[in-house]
Amino acid sequence: MTFRTRYLLSSMLAFPALAIGACPAMAQDAEDGVADDGNTIIVTGTYIRGQTEDGSLPVEVYSTEELSQRGIDSPLELVRSLPSVGTTLGESNQYAAGGSQGVGSINLRNLGRERTLVLMNGRRFFNEPGDGASDTNLIPLFALERVEVLKDGASTTYGSDAIAGVANFVTRKNFSGIEVGGNYQFVDGSDGNWQASILAGQDFGDANIMVGFGYQKRSELDTLERSFTQRPYEVNPSGWSFLSDAGTYIPKLGPITLGPAGTSLGLGVDGQLDGACEAVGGLAGVFPSGASSFPVCRYTYIPFVNLIEEENRYQAFAQLDVDLSDSLRFVADALYSHTDVPQLGYSPSYPPTSGPRGPGTAQAFFVPRSNPGFDTFLTQTFPTGSPAFFASYASILFSRPFALTGNPLDDQGSGEGAAFNDAWRVTAGFEKEFGGNFKGELYTTYLRSAREAYSFDIIGDRLQRALNGLGGPNCTGTTPGANGCLYFNPFLNSRPGNPALGLDNPSYVPGNENNPDVIEWFRARNGTAAREELFVTDLVFSGEFELGIPVSYAFGGQYRKSTFVTRPLNDFSDPDAYPCALEGDTSCLDDPNDNNFPTGAFIFLGQYPAANLSQDVYALFAEVQAEPIEGLELNAAIRFEDYGGSVGSTINPKFTARWQLTDWLALRGSIGDTFRGPLPGDLTPVGASAVAGIDVLGNNFKATDSGGNPNLKPETALTYNVGAIIQSSGFTLTADFWNYEFEGRFTDLPIQAIAAQVAPGGTDGQQSVNCASPFTQFVVFQGGVCDANTIGLDISRIRTQTVNGPDTTLRGIDIGISYGTDLGTVTLDVGANATHILEYQFSDFVYEGLTFSQGYDAVGFANYNRAPGTVSPWRGNAYASLGFGAVTATYNFQYIDGVTDNRCTPGVACASTPEFGDTDFGREVGSYSQHDLLVSADIDTAGVDFTITAGIENIFDTDPPAARLEYGYDPFIGSALGRTFKLGTKVRF
Repeated sequence: MTFRTRYLLSSMLAFPALAIGACPAMAQDAEDGVADDGNTIIVTGTYIRGQTEDGSLPVEVYSTEELSQRGIDSPLELVRSLPSVGTTLGESNQYAAGGSQGVGSINLRNLGRERTLVLMNGRRFFNEPGDGASDTNLIPLFALERVEVLKDGASTTYGSDAIAGVANFVTRKNFSGIEVGGNYQFVDGSDGNWQASILAGQDFGDANIMVGFGYQKRSELDTLERSFTQRPYEVNPSGWSFLSDAGTYIPKLGPITLGPAGTSLGLGVDGQLDGACEAVGGLAGVFPSGASSFPVCRYTYIPFVNLIEEENRYQAFAQLDVDLSDSLRFVADALYSHTDVPQLGYSPSYPPTSGPRGPGTAQAFFVPRSNPGFDTFLTQTFPTGSPAFFASYASILFSRPFALTGNPLDDQGSGEGAAFNDAWRVTAGFEKEFGGNFKGELYTTYLRSAREAYSFDIIGDRLQRALNGLGGPNCTGTTPGANGCLYFNPFLNSRPGNPALGLDNPSYVPGNENNPDVIEWFRARNGTAAREELFVTDLVFSGEFELGIPVSYAFGGQYRKSTFVTRPLNDFSDPDAYPCALEGDTSCLDDPNDNNFPTGAFIFLGQYPAANLSQDVYALFAEVQAEPIEGLELNAAIRFEDYGGSVGSTINPKFTARWQLTDWLALRGSIGDTFRGPLPGDLTPVGASAVAGIDVLGNNFKATDSGGNPNLKPETALTYNVGAIIQSSGFTLTADFWNYEFEGRFTDLPIQAIAAQVAPGGTDGQQSVNCASPFTQFVVFQGGVCDANTIGLDISRIRTQTVNGPDTTLRGIDIGISYGTDLGTVTLDVGANATHILEYQFSDFVYEGLTFSQGYDAVGFANYNRAPGTVSPWRGNAYASLGFGAVTATYNFQYIDGVTDNRCTPGVACASTPEFGDTDFGREVGSYSQHDLLVSADIDTAGVDFTITAGIENIFDTDPPAARLEYGYDPFIGSALGRTFKLGTKVRF
């Protein structure tokens, strides 16, 4: 037990005796929804009823009416509007979202989305399978009454995952009638976004039933619709690759089995005599490699991908509330949510990080002279009389199968992928009044969240066979191009042009096109089908007793069982079924010390081992509250949670206080020890393989292999909050200082730092590797060899694992102000909220005696290659609302502070290209301001209540500030949507 835990426990044990137990809080029904002073009764953060928005905990409450007035009609918009929230998924592009397209999130305090607990009606919500973070996009906003956001550690109340705070989405109670809603958002360059819903409720004696259905549609927004994504290469080299389908080839003499060892007869870029590279949108450049420079055709994949992908979301919700007797109540609800992202746009194909010979980018594949495009390639690339015309094969030095000329299997030329989420949630329970002031609750919740996601990648062994003329699904025998065997022509003479940019290819020869069957044969889906199930049982007792003063208390217990199951989509994605580079080969598993590594099937993407993991967690809690003197409210709570096995258990206390000093001034504070337990996947040594752009290697992508750690311990944080509340005549001012001090924060060994330690002193991958570095244990080199000639770009794979990482201190200030009054027939409501982060300090990253990176303060930096991502010093919003009878006009303002790109060294250019030299693009990522205006009108006629809304968001059509990222902007600071227009209506019967 740590000193701080003993200290907190001793402080609390001096308080009246506590009972022990655990269970999430329960949302109050509508008749309890308003306190005598008009404040909403809050239960988020405590099990004791009667807490208010201006209580001892920093809780913000947003009614659906307020959200509607501010033009917020999705959980994503709400989350992005909160100053206390940092980087958030949902509206970000694929490079920011990673593999979580279509998923929403909430990231309180920028501590990571997995550290904010999301509840619905006080009980746990869906997680994205396997990663511990809730998918806020699945929340049925049409059924909500209010949203409660607790900006304080709450693990003592709710258990693991509530380190940063809690977002509780509370549905309506005792709803009767029918409500139909819909809205449309006009987005320039897309087909717009829209949603529709219907909600119906009815009383049947002592029972109330509510059912609802909702649909949301987000349309695709192409990168070409926004000019800020189309920066020239010399300005923003991000999003450009030297690996193009206008590849760099080395014609060679000798049998193709010699591979790189054949006699070189020249060097050239495909179609260079025709000027094909520039004609199809590329840039004729050079790629330095050590002391040598090679000609390349650089290519940008940005025109082939999207800023926002198409999303379709379907939701169905049902709720039952029954008074079985005067003292017994039954409550149940069920939610089904489905999201599909049916067509993800990717680069036409991925660059090779390995081939049939194992890991490595250069000379991974070879083309025989018999290939039908070979002779034309020679005449379009090398002058007459060149020794290249004597070649018997060509080594592909730098290339990828599809790039500038697009993927021929897609109309837009893009690479393809998709993601589908299905989620079920059922909760049911009994609430019993035992008489007097004693109450019990027994609830059970079952969640099932499933996700299938994939993109297509090339199977290296099959690609080489197709280059040799032995490709295709019907190939028999060993004669190239015969007996159903097909060639794949990799050269530009097989491609008409660039479909994304509408450019013609001067090297194209009609009739040289590839048969789609061979392309379908050598590519495959890469991805997983995963599901997570969670079963929770909560038992809570609460009540009051007299001890000279009234004392409120609660105690109980909780049991959670989680199960995570993941399966690769096919044998190619399965490291057990296809471990080596060659189909059917398992020799790479024989000797761990040879150069034959288990790289798997694909040229770029990794693989996903099957897993079936489960975890049982038991918890007890107790909480007590009293007012020893008038105006001073004290609350103490303690929780015991046991994970069993090597993880063990944790005891976490919390103490809060509120002191009403005067009629207009109150002070509040809290201190507690919060925690987060490891997920089953965090404890499993074998994990998934992926890819990442490595900064010190010129942002070239390298394969990464991740794994868990069976020795992982829970991460903990000492949190405290001190604040003041001023209220007078419609005016409210809140100010809170908050602090988080982490120990053992879960993190992965940093791949960027590993690469920088192994290949120090450079940023383009040409620097020499330090083969004696102890960090080489985490690296696989091309060919499995590290010697005096090895450079950074020879790094092929980097291994990482989850560990208890560096200590972290985060502190800041929240400020909120609001004022409301009636000015004759006009109602005025104004307000502003802001969060200022004072410090976000990481200690040195030391693991097993190795210092991976030095400590740093993340505030004011983009943190693109390190935790925790973009940290703006200030985030804020303001609003002003005028009500003229049935008409309300609302102005919203949002501000996000700018940051500095941490990758830029003072006094040194941020980046450099071999063709154009230095660039400082994005050194300072500017601030972002957005202005919105919304007008709504309520019309009540013939027993039907209409609400009509119209608005403009981003009135001044402000572009996001520039950043040296693939799309040219930081999606966590600015929005790519530009000026949008909204129309909506809601009809109540």
